[in-house]
Amino acid sequence: MPYQVILFDLDDTLIDFAHSQRMGLRNIYEKYYSSIEFSVFERLYKEINTHLWNQVGAKTHALRPSEVRLLRFIQLNQKLYSSASAQEVAEEYDVNLCLHAHWIPNVKTAIEFLHQKGHILGIITNGFVEVQGKKQKRLELNHWFDCYIVSDEVGVAKPNVEIFNIALLEITNKRKQSISKDSILMVGDSMTNDGYGARDFGIDYCFINAQELDIASQEAPIKYNIRSVAHLPACIGYEIEYMRFLELHKSESNLLQL
Repeated sequence: MPYQVILFDLDDTLIDFAHSQRMGLRNIYEKYYSSIEFSVFERLYKEINTHLWNQVGAKTHALRPSEVRLLRFIQLNQKLYSSASAQEVAEEYDVNLCLHAHWIPNVKTAIEFLHQKGHILGIITNGFVEVQGKKQKRLELNHWFDCYIVSDEVGVAKPNVEIFNIALLEITNKRKQSISKDSILMVGDSMTNDGYGARDFGIDYCFINAQELDIASQEAPIKYNIRSVAHLPACIGYEIEYMRFLELHKSESNLLQL
């Protein structure tokens, strides 16, 4: 077994957060900001949101995800007219993020395979407790993952190594066995949060590079560079076994449709 433990980021690694965000933004725009152009609203929101999230896990003046949740809409409402308070907008947006949460194509099948092969799987996510908790329940993530670490709940965020220590401690306590860092792989789409976190914690990193970015200039060492978690089983040595698994999975799906 190439890795005893595989840790995953959640949003835009396992689930299609970009889709959830688009749906959530469209909904709150139509309810609270429709007096202006959507393109203006979307641009301002993304600028504010990106700036605030870049401060999560920072070494100085760090923000907690729970602070970002409301602050982004406070700042947005300072720039745009809204028919509702920042708190009301934030709550409506959160509802939509959960409502539209779904797996990235073919990723669930890869997770099922890795779980079946005996890998210990975990999730470390920078997010809000309530929202990420609802995603966990909606997608039944407890079925495959031994730990589900939410930064807002534990008080530290990626890339802080402490959040990786928390995940490792939870897994070792649950499994009642020691785990070497040499046998751990971190998988995620953020070089800053996942890549630097893996580097500082001393574990291998798999970059989910959906946009096929040039990685030559990246500071964090990248063990694997793939477009989707759907490619991970083949990447770590299961190419033939995974092809057979996919064929069987497809056959079973076809039988269910008859």
